[in-house]
Amino acid sequence: MSTELLIEDHGTTASEFDVETGRALTLLMCPPKLYDVHYVINPWMRGNLGKSNRERAMRQWQRLHDVLARLARVVLIEPVAGSPDMVFTANAGLARAGVVALSSFFYRERQDEEPAFRRWFEEAGYHVVDVARATPFEGEGDALFSADGTRLWVGFGTRTSVESHAALRGLWDAEVCSLHLVDERFYHLDTCFAPLSDGSVMYFPEAFDAASLAMIEQFYMPEQRIVVSEADALRFACNAVNLDRTIVLNCISDELAMTLRERGFDVVQVELDEFLKAGGAAKCLVMRLTPELHSGHSESGFSAEDLIAIEDLHGAHNYHPLDVVIEQASGAWVWDVEGRRYLDCLAAYSAVNQGHCHPAILRAMVEQAQKVTLTSRAFRNEQLPLLLRDLHELTGYAMALPMNSGAEAVETALKAARKWGEVVKGVAHDRTEIIVCANNFHGRTIAIVGFSTDAQYRAGFGPFPAGFRNVPFGDIDALRAAITPQTCAFLVEPIQGEAGVIVPPEGYLREAARLCREHNVLLIVDEIQSGLGRTGKLFAYQHDEITPDVVIVGKALSGGFYPVSAVLSSREVLGVFQPGDHGSTFGGNPLACAVARAALKVIVEERLAERSAELGAYALARLQQMRSRHVVSVRGKGLWLAIELNTAARPLCEALRDRGVLCKETHETVIRIAPPLVIGKEDLDWGLERIERVLQED
Repeated sequence: MSTELLIEDHGTTASEFDVETGRALTLLMCPPKLYDVHYVINPWMRGNLGKSNRERAMRQWQRLHDVLARLARVVLIEPVAGSPDMVFTANAGLARAGVVALSSFFYRERQDEEPAFRRWFEEAGYHVVDVARATPFEGEGDALFSADGTRLWVGFGTRTSVESHAALRGLWDAEVCSLHLVDERFYHLDTCFAPLSDGSVMYFPEAFDAASLAMIEQFYMPEQRIVVSEADALRFACNAVNLDRTIVLNCISDELAMTLRERGFDVVQVELDEFLKAGGAAKCLVMRLTPELHSGHSESGFSAEDLIAIEDLHGAHNYHPLDVVIEQASGAWVWDVEGRRYLDCLAAYSAVNQGHCHPAILRAMVEQAQKVTLTSRAFRNEQLPLLLRDLHELTGYAMALPMNSGAEAVETALKAARKWGEVVKGVAHDRTEIIVCANNFHGRTIAIVGFSTDAQYRAGFGPFPAGFRNVPFGDIDALRAAITPQTCAFLVEPIQGEAGVIVPPEGYLREAARLCREHNVLLIVDEIQSGLGRTGKLFAYQHDEITPDVVIVGKALSGGFYPVSAVLSSREVLGVFQPGDHGSTFGGNPLACAVARAALKVIVEERLAERSAELGAYALARLQQMRSRHVVSVRGKGLWLAIELNTAARPLCEALRDRGVLCKETHETVIRIAPPLVIGKEDLDWGLERIERVLQED
C-alpha cells in the first residue's frame, strides 16, 4: 500500500480522556531530528546501516504526530546528541498514576538516553523508580496494561529480563503476567501484542512460547483474540496506538483493516517504513503519560488564574471572553492550561472551518516561512499569482485583491464600489451612496461602525463618513425604495452572523440581485463568516443561485493560521484601481498566499461544504426537536446555527464550558453553534447531548 496517510473518516474523533476530570490522554513523542541507523541492536537494523533517510523519517513522524494530536494531547521531548533511537519513546519507561518505572536499557547504545528521560520525568513531577542495570527493563515497549487495567503484560527473553518484573509488582494495582518472546524479529512485546480498548487483543502467536500462549488464551476468550498473519506482523501491525475507538498503525492488509473495522474501530494507517529500518513503528514512537501531571500550568509556567490576571492588568478591556485559557488545539478540540478538553463550537467565528492546526496548512506555512515571508507589494513574489489563479479557478471571479483582516477587505470593497460609481456608472463626484442593512456587522473601522445600527459600536467614535443608507435586513421593498440614481452598491451579509445567525426570507437575495441589475447597482456580498463551506455551500449566496458583483472573503481563507482576506470581482470593478490608489504592506505576502492556497485546497479536497450541509441539517433537526423552557427557536444553515433564548445566554455558555463545550453568546439571548467543519458525527453528538442537557435543566 503506497499511500502514506489513509484516514477512514476525515472528521476528528473524540479523544480518550478521563470521564470524571475531562483530562485528555497525554502522549510523549520525540522528533526524529537525530534519527539514524548506525548500529545494530535488532534484526531489523541488519542491512540498513547508513540507509535511513532522516528527511523522510521526519515527514512520516510528523504525519503520525498530526494524526495523534487530533486524538490526544501530545507533548514532546527533544533528542540528545548520540541517541538516534530516542525517537522511540515507548522505551523511555512505563508511567501510570504519577509513577514511572524508568527504563534500564539492555544495550549500551541506548543507555545514554536514560539521564535525559529521567530529567524530563522529574521535571514533569513524576515519582521515578529505577530498575537495576543487572535486570534490564525497556519500558512500555515491553509492558502493556490490559484494557481494564487489572493486568500488566510484560515481555522478556530478548531485551527485558524476567527478573525485572519483580520491580514492577507493587508499583500499581495490577497483576504482572510474564510473556516469553521467542522470535528475535519481535524483540519487544509491543511489536507482537496489542491489548485493545474493547477488551480484545491483537497478537502474533508465533512470537511466544507455548506457556505464554496458554496464558494469553486463558485471559482472552476466542472471540476476543485477533490473530494477525505473519505478513501483517512483519509490517508491525501489532505495534499500534489504540485511543478509544481509533487504532493508528503502519500500513496493513485490507483483511486485517476490515476485521478491526468490523469490531467498531476507526483504522488510521500511516506509512512508517522508514522506522521499520530500525525496528519500530507507531507504538514504538509513543509513550502514554499521566494526564494530571501535564496540566495546571501552561508551558510558560503560569496558571490560568495568573494568565487571566496578567491579561486584565495589561490588556485593553474591549472583549469579555469566557474564562478558559486555551493552550493547545487540534481539529474540533481545544485544551486549556489545566489539561481539560473542550469541544470548540465557535471555530473562531468560522476562521478555523478546516479545524485547528490542520496539518496540511501547517506544513504549507512552515515550508513557506523557511523560504520568504514578506516582500511587500513593491516587488513580486512567487505565491501571489498562484493564489490569484486558485481563487479564479475555484470561484469564477476574474480578479482578486488580497488584504489581511476582514475589515480591511470590506473597506477595500467599499472603496472599489465608490470609485466604480464615479468612473463607470457616472455618479457625480463625492455623491455616491451605498445601501447597508440594519443589524449588520462588517468590522470595526470608523467607516463600518458608522453605518452600524448597534449603539455600542458607534458610541463615542463619531463623526462618521457620510454616504450610507440603512434598510431592514430581509425587506426587499425597503431596499427597492432606498435605491436612487446615486446608489452605487448594496452591501449585505447573506446570513447575518453577529446579529444571531439571521437567515433572510426565501428568495430575498435573489430578488436583491435582480433589483441591483435593474438599477446598475453593485451587489456586494460579505462572505467573511458565511463563506468557504460554513453554510453547506462554498458560499452562502449559492443557496439563491445568484452571482454577486463583489464577494468579500476572509477568516477561513487561512484556516486560522494567518490573517488573510480578499475581494473577488470582475475586471470592470477591480480594474478601477490604479497604482497608488490602494495598498497594504502585508496584503498578498508570500506567507499569507501559501497558507491561503493550502486552506482552499483542504476545503475542496475534504469536501467541507458537503460535510457542513449534511451535519448541519442533522444538528438543526435534532436541536429543533429539543424541548426546553429556555428556547424560543433554533435556526441556521449548514453548521452555522443559533439558539434563541428567552433568558440571558451568558450563564448557559458558562455552564456549557463547565461541561466541556465552548460556545459564545451574541446579542444577550442567542447562543451560536459553529464547530469546525471537520468535526466528526460522534463528536457532534457528544456536544449536542451536553447542549441539550444544559438547556433542559431548570
